[in-house]
Amino acid sequence: MKRAPLKSDYYLGDESLPTPDAKFQYTPKMVKEIKKCSDKIDYFASNYFYITTLERGKELINLYAPQKRLLKSLDKHRFLILLASRQVGKTTLMSIYSLWHTCFNNDKRVLIVANKEDTAIMILRRIRMAYEQLPNWLKPGVKQYGKTEIVFANDSSINISTTTATAARGESCNILIIDEMAFIADHIIKEFWNSVIPVVSSALSTKIFIVSTPNGTGNLFHEIYTGAERGKLTQWHHERIDWWEIPGRGKKWKLAMEEALIGEGKNFDQEFGNCASGQSIISINNNLKTEITLEKLWQILSENDGQNSKYLYET
Repeated sequence: MKRAPLKSDYYLGDESLPTPDAKFQYTPKMVKEIKKCSDKIDYFASNYFYITTLERGKELINLYAPQKRLLKSLDKHRFLILLASRQVGKTTLMSIYSLWHTCFNNDKRVLIVANKEDTAIMILRRIRMAYEQLPNWLKPGVKQYGKTEIVFANDSSINISTTTATAARGESCNILIIDEMAFIADHIIKEFWNSVIPVVSSALSTKIFIVSTPNGTGNLFHEIYTGAERGKLTQWHHERIDWWEIPGRGKKWKLAMEEALIGEGKNFDQEFGNCASGQSIISINNNLKTEITLEKLWQILSENDGQNSKYLYET
């Protein structure tokens, strides 16, 4: 007979926050779902990860092809750097990985570092909301549930921090995620990098994920990304998500964005085109080895609906 929930089953009485003492009667279907979610991050995300949209409020995420590709790469690679256009869900993807990894593994610590305090808090708020939407039988209970740290019953945790020269010094983590790295001041990120890398590299199973939109050349993000892309930094796997890979973003969308970007120094290529600076050149990996402008590339892509085009970003 199923027992009535006890007060001790929920953290601060919130029924979306089971405690380590919470007990559930697991059906064979539940057990199967837990196994599928733990094995496949894209299955977990597509079936259980909720986001908040401006138009429709809370809803299950609808993963696009490039997002599914990136989630699989996060699971596969130890060091990954992502160059991404604005508004392609890059921070959401990092949130998915953080929640998935800590829900289905014991004694793991994820540290998310952002360039601004409110950004870091927003990221953890998204993760908290997604956790609360999970069925109670699917998720570990919570020991701590704060604005800067979540500790689960399996002793895995998610922490956030802003980027300072001494952030994470002396601390250990299994996964380090750096959000919008290209926008962190050079003198801060280089000191931070020197302080945190010895910590993360202390174990062979630790991972580092870097994600950012471009912000000029010469910064550490640009250095690592171009080094990985050109094969000079062989330990780093590089990924890229462009604006035209997102469904619904075609010529009309591009024109609307160009009209909206009227501020000084604002242009479409800088904000959405994954261009580090100025007139970037795109090399098409085809038999002609043609070098063309970004605008010409978009013309080619639009004529082919952006499908099956292989490209290489160069500064």
